[in-house]
Amino acid sequence: MMDWVDGETSLMMIVVMVVLTILLVVGLVVGINALYPSAGQGDRTPPAQNGPPRTAAEEELELRYARGEIDAETLARQRAVLRQR
Repeated sequence: MMDWVDGETSLMMIVVMVVLTILLVVGLVVGINALYPSAGQGDRTPPAQNGPPRTAAEEELELRYARGEIDAETLARQRAVLRQR
């Protein structure tokens, strides 16, 4: 009768079990990603803009206000003038 516990057979069985385990884990990961493709990515939609889009002139006003070149009253007044055009 054949001896099933010799070194060559048991080594081959260990290799086969490791390969099958790796294939199972990879298959599970691929399957879960196929079922839930956006899982873990969060909401990638851009934030909604409040109000009308800003022009380049309004962007420049915001930058000047951020640098402290103009105060809040001047910013509001000049922004109102730009939006009336």
